[in-house]
Amino acid sequence: MSRMIGSRLLQRVDFIFEHHRQSSIAVLPQSFLMYSISIQLDGPSKFEVWCGEKRTRVTLRRGDMTIAPYRFSIDGAHVEPYEFLQLHLSPSVIDRAASEVGRPPAIVPVLGAVDSLAEQTIYQLEEELTSRRGTGEYVNLLIETLGTHLVKYYAEETCTTKEVGGFPKYLLETTLDYINRGLDRNLSIEEIALAVGIEPVRLARAFSVSTGKSIHRYLNEHRVEEAKLLLTKSEVSIAEVARRVGFDSEERFRVNFRRCTGVTPAAYRGSDEIKS
Repeated sequence: MSRMIGSRLLQRVDFIFEHHRQSSIAVLPQSFLMYSISIQLDGPSKFEVWCGEKRTRVTLRRGDMTIAPYRFSIDGAHVEPYEFLQLHLSPSVIDRAASEVGRPPAIVPVLGAVDSLAEQTIYQLEEELTSRRGTGEYVNLLIETLGTHLVKYYAEETCTTKEVGGFPKYLLETTLDYINRGLDRNLSIEEIALAVGIEPVRLARAFSVSTGKSIHRYLNEHRVEEAKLLLTKSEVSIAEVARRVGFDSEERFRVNFRRCTGVTPAAYRGSDEIKS
């Protein structure tokens, strides 16, 4: 038998804020009458959601965000035990935000997005409400800020989370910028995660979902592209090329270069096709 323990922290015309703990549960078909934004407070927990014949499976971790848009329907779901915060927003909140940024209020459904700004906004909202200070302008500001954030990064034309997991555009761009500025040295996933404020496991998953590539593969491919320029436009040794583009050994450079191009660095530098 499933069981949910929940508390409604505050209900207003524009929003409802709740805190839930629940055991494993089978969710019946339902349609959402408000925009529903949930933040996972524990995990990992496995989720399976189905809409028609499409079944989506994902493992959610602490901090992961799920969005169910207004009038979005599911045919059922099964979730493992988990704890979460849930914010229900009135359509009027999203309509106002959409009007301010000049975009249609068309939010896409998302399961397991990694979004540190939205996550921290909801944590701050919970703090304001549980401390009993949450009756003034600051709560309204947090609600309006989150509404604008959703319209900017989860509209149909701008969403980069690919429905299951992934980063919103701003966080993807921040991550890529940090990686691209560090191609000339040995970057670890742990360093990148620390720089962008995301746990390594969640970073690796979200990056792969958003780009279609692992961080390791992305690094190697871009380092090889930098190496191709050095090989054709300079006379530095292959060992020096490897060092300049961030490979920790010449052998590792040769292996990855050949994997990406089909030829060795020496053959690439000496080919008539490249020189022409």
